[in-house]
Amino acid sequence: MSDYYDPAARDPSLSRRPGNRRDDAWIRALLARLEVCRVATRWNDLPFINPTSFVYRPDRHDLAFHSNLAGRLRANIERAGAQAKQVCFEASEIGALLPSNDPLELSMQYRSVVAYGPAALLEGQDARAALEALSRKYFPQLRVGVELKPISDDDLARTSVYSLKVVRWSGKENWQEQAIQTEEWPALPAELLS
Repeated sequence: MSDYYDPAARDPSLSRRPGNRRDDAWIRALLARLEVCRVATRWNDLPFINPTSFVYRPDRHDLAFHSNLAGRLRANIERAGAQAKQVCFEASEIGALLPSNDPLELSMQYRSVVAYGPAALLEGQDARAALEALSRKYFPQLRVGVELKPISDDDLARTSVYSLKVVRWSGKENWQEQAIQTEEWPALPAELLS
């Protein structure tokens, strides 16, 4: 499958809340809805994270995103060596804060996806197709070649477009109405729980 170390994937008992894990269909639906992701790369031991827009392309099982023509993200992905090209992706949505009378149970509602895989710079028609997919996701009412001008070679020369090939992903959801409370301490007043 992959070389990523994920102890919970090998032994689900290591996961604190295995009931929060979600299946592939749930992950795909969440990725279609979310608007911002964070892409993490590295240069030697220095981590770097970049928030950006993205689109999941099921036919390719990849995540496409773009950034400036030059910068840390592009330098990290283009750097020679397979380790430098390994990327971590995260996208999430947050709901209400969930108070508890147990400090280890203070929580929040969340839905999230984390994905791992190699990233590559796209060029030519591959880059154009990724940018068109991004346009369709965020602006479905604007069609390339109708409301939007076609993406030219000059346009492609002004941006960096990437594909992260998903090797492994996980989806998690905690959307409970209330955090776990302990009976070892006085209950929180009702007004603090809402």
